[in-house]
Amino acid sequence: MEKNNITIKMNNKRSLISGEVIMFIPRIIFLVAVLFAFVILVKILILTAFDIMEVEAKILVERMLFSRDGIVYYDESIERLYPGVIDLDKFKEISIQTDRSYTLEDTAKSILDNETIYYGSDNILIAANLTLFQEGEPDISVYYNKKGYDRWAPKVGFSGPGGGKKFKMTKNVLVKEGNPDSLYSGALSSGTLSFIMLS
Repeated sequence: MEKNNITIKMNNKRSLISGEVIMFIPRIIFLVAVLFAFVILVKILILTAFDIMEVEAKILVERMLFSRDGIVYYDESIERLYPGVIDLDKFKEISIQTDRSYTLEDTAKSILDNETIYYGSDNILIAANLTLFQEGEPDISVYYNKKGYDRWAPKVGFSGPGGGKKFKMTKNVLVKEGNPDSLYSGALSSGTLSFIMLS
């Protein structure tokens, strides 16, 4: 009689252990599903590539419009910069500097390339075309990194590592022509400055 009691108790322990194991299987499946979902969320939410080209383009525009060494009018006598007022004489001078022909070894550099924003001698980040529109006057174009602009213009619109991106902006500006000594002497007219940036 004692043998039967012992075997019954052992069977009960085995059944309890096997019941616990069977009940633990859904917990393991749920734990694996939660870990898998967590890994997928982490991969989706962590950025590994940043596209800062639009920010670079906006910084370039701001530097062009607020830099003393750029196209903006700077009054030497009182040492004051007038943001948004384009010095037409300086703009034309820069246009002549960048409009000349060049070879791939000899780039057409201007004050914009060397002083406004300098990305090294071979700028591979950004290029721009600035066009000044005035009513009744011919349009004047100025280039920032003309060599890069000519290289990247045919690649705009293509995706992938060999493609290029294009950003456009227009700003209303005042154009100062004439006497460089004072803002109030000489002609002051309105105009539109168009930016086309390639990267």
